[in-house]
Amino acid sequence: MEQALYRVSNAMKLLDVCRATIYRMVSRGELELVKVGRSTRITSVSIERIINGGKAKG
Repeated sequence: MEQALYRVSNAMKLLDVCRATIYRMVSRGELELVKVGRSTRITSVSIERIINGGKAKG
């Protein structure tokens, strides 16, 4: 089953954080990063987890 993937720029808008915060969250394991060819994407599941869990802002 395929899941939705978001560009880093879209994830930034959804979570209202800067690019550096997105990558910080990835390094802490809060967001799941997926490489698609040369593109970097964030899984919708990990974004939803942050939104529903109330984490982020940075």
